[in-house]
Amino acid sequence: MSIRRSLAVAGAVALTSSLVLTGAQGAMAVGATATPSAAATQAKKAESEELGLTLNGVPGSFIAGGDARDFTFKIDNSTKHDFVFLPLLKFKNKAGSLKAKDLKVQYQLPGGQWQTGVVAPGGGDSDDDAALFLLGNVGDNGNPVDDDLLAVNRGKNVQIKVRVAFTPEAPLGKAAVVPVVYSAELDDDTHLPVDEGGFSCEGIKGAGFVIKAKGDKPSPTPTPTKTGKPSPTATATTTPTHTPTATGTPTHTPTATTSPTATATATATATATATATATATATATGTPTAEPTTTAASPSASASTAAPAPAESSTDAAGPVDIPVSVPKVTPPKITPAAVTKAKTTADNGDKALAQTGGGDNTTAIAGAGAAVLVAGVGTLVVLRRRKSAQQG
Repeated sequence: MSIRRSLAVAGAVALTSSLVLTGAQGAMAVGATATPSAAATQAKKAESEELGLTLNGVPGSFIAGGDARDFTFKIDNSTKHDFVFLPLLKFKNKAGSLKAKDLKVQYQLPGGQWQTGVVAPGGGDSDDDAALFLLGNVGDNGNPVDDDLLAVNRGKNVQIKVRVAFTPEAPLGKAAVVPVVYSAELDDDTHLPVDEGGFSCEGIKGAGFVIKAKGDKPSPTPTPTKTGKPSPTATATTTPTHTPTATGTPTHTPTATTSPTATATATATATATATATATATATATGTPTAEPTTTAASPSASASTAAPAPAESSTDAAGPVDIPVSVPKVTPPKITPAAVTKAKTTADNGDKALAQTGGGDNTTAIAGAGAAVLVAGVGTLVVLRRRKSAQQG
């Protein structure tokens, strides 16, 4: 292959590589969410036009009268439209005796300060034999204040930090917390609610936990222990050999051979048995048959496997919700146009700020690599063109 053709091929490869790298970021973004389960979940949410609600990091136990413990409430908009919403949390125990007075709920919005949640207006202290908390405030008119209405644009999410503490009088035993929102879809043109909104509640994505008395420790999770390496057990087998003499006096020469065998056991108990018999027969002088006996030890190991003892672990993760929890039945709150406009403006400004500062190290590296390869490709073509011109001149 000529030098000219080699340079041409190199330039083409470099340009192709730059194009590939330019699109690498988009490919990586797609690959990060291309798992079948995630894609199916997003498609389902888009069809149902509901927000996705999840709780992350809920502990497996709370101490009545103990310190507050934290987790995160995530509201994800995988639909095709923007939404406004009010975030709520429902707490319920198995006996249905947990009341709002038995716990304190605090929350922190992105970039905000810690605030104290209140009982949801319209009967949140006894809804579904549970306690329904609004992550917001209630005005003098009995409705949530306009500042507490939040907006989440399509393809975006909002994460709220939460911390919860139970009073010393809180009923002990199994309980659960479930994410709830009162949400309304916004029109794509007017950016106003298309209806009055409604409650949605995802009990399957809630978290089950245990309220324990003060002084109790979180329940350890047993983990199997690893057994040691198997110890070899030697099994000895004696094989007697007999050499008769002319005088009829048998001479017995035992020969022992040892064959070790490895047995993987948790506990080994050796039991030895002796069962070897040698028979000698002399025929040179007609001496009567001699039958000397010799003993050979042939120990055999009998194994008894013991169950591994559980080891304690500090794992204290929440479990599934095994308590029936229904959608709230309280009086729906009112959403005012002024609150919607303010929430939408705040969400838009936040998304713009994130877009301007959201470029990470990976984005910079990929862009730099693509630019470097593109420059190299252009340089190769320039050298090729100059060489061709020189040859023609």
